[in-house]
Amino acid sequence: MRKDFWKNIPVELLTNEEWEAICDGCGKCCLIKLQNNAQSIPFYTSLACQFLNTKTCKCKVYNSRKKKKHDCLILTPDNLKQVVKWLPNSCAYRLVNEKKDLPNWHHLNSKDCDSVHITGNSIQNLAINELFVAEEDYENFIAES
Repeated sequence: MRKDFWKNIPVELLTNEEWEAICDGCGKCCLIKLQNNAQSIPFYTSLACQFLNTKTCKCKVYNSRKKKKHDCLILTPDNLKQVVKWLPNSCAYRLVNEKKDLPNWHHLNSKDCDSVHITGNSIQNLAINELFVAEEDYENFIAES
């Protein structure tokens, strides 16, 4: 990968490896989000997609996630600007889109993929699998902002 690519290269020109490397591995994007209407900002819940491994914060079906979960949002350089409001404020893709620096705990800075967990910036072991909660009860799991 190119040195400091996330700082110097527009997302549209990143290689697939560079694009994937931007992900900080926090798992927050896999939390269930609720929205009052199409224009409102989404509310995050403490419920995780059924396919998220909450110990590793990795998708168990990453390569087939859209087939397994039709509403899974697959982030790409082409749709980043349209879906950025669905990403948490700490999301590396959101920060890159906003031309902000990545935090020190991000693995591209720390050189340690576990630093997102060690520093408490992931949902590791904190989220509840969505399968354990009835959909009509999701609003009871809205996380405080």
